[in-house]
Amino acid sequence: MSQPICVLCAYYHPRAETHVPDRGQTCINGRRRLEHELMVLGSSYRRLLEMQTNDAGANDAASQSLPAAPVPAPSRQPSVSGTKERRIPLTDAADLTAPAQVGSVSDPFGDQVGHHSVATVLNEWVTAWHERFFGNQTRPAPTVAALLGWLVGVRMELICDAEEAIIDFAREVHDVRAAIYSHLGENKRKPQPMWGVACPRCELTSQLMLDPEDPDHYRECANCGKLMTQDEYHSHLVDLVEQYQAGRNLARGSNV
Repeated sequence: MSQPICVLCAYYHPRAETHVPDRGQTCINGRRRLEHELMVLGSSYRRLLEMQTNDAGANDAASQSLPAAPVPAPSRQPSVSGTKERRIPLTDAADLTAPAQVGSVSDPFGDQVGHHSVATVLNEWVTAWHERFFGNQTRPAPTVAALLGWLVGVRMELICDAEEAIIDFAREVHDVRAAIYSHLGENKRKPQPMWGVACPRCELTSQLMLDPEDPDHYRECANCGKLMTQDEYHSHLVDLVEQYQAGRNLARGSNV
């Protein structure tokens, strides 16, 4: 029988060694990382709304004089059982901030271009989880603020325990957040190398990386995948300093 692993850490740190979850299928650090991603999604979404408001104010007079974009006519072809209605691609910031659409946003054929609104993506997951796990609770309004507020906290921890598709959710959160960053003109901050520090496993220098968006400040080796908690990293630094000091003392003794 194979040993269980934390599925979220396997997603966020795919090159690192796997570890056993502290409960269910995830560990506390994996759950914290997902919750952090949700909070960052909320803050970036608010910045996108602010950008839209500012742009609308600057271009209001010109935009009012433009004709509306053409709307595709409904298909006159007969409906065939099992076929998938082609979705209109979502490509601009207005699409990302559009109200939630009721219905599936899955793309089984992989032919979708663009992104569905943040509210649509979150609402689909929340709808499914409300029916499965929290049917006796009030369902949140289908707005991004309400949906994120409903998710973050105890509910997210319970969902991480029971939802087999939690990695799919984490991936969709990452994708819509990346789309928002693109429209904001922001880039995801790059991992920071720990300059001059050797990896305790492969011993290569400056390969330990700190993801600035990781709330638990893991260091991951870009060469061998060694994953270290912040406490383990600090202990490693102490060991390196002690080894360096011992080497200097030995060198001084040999020169006497």
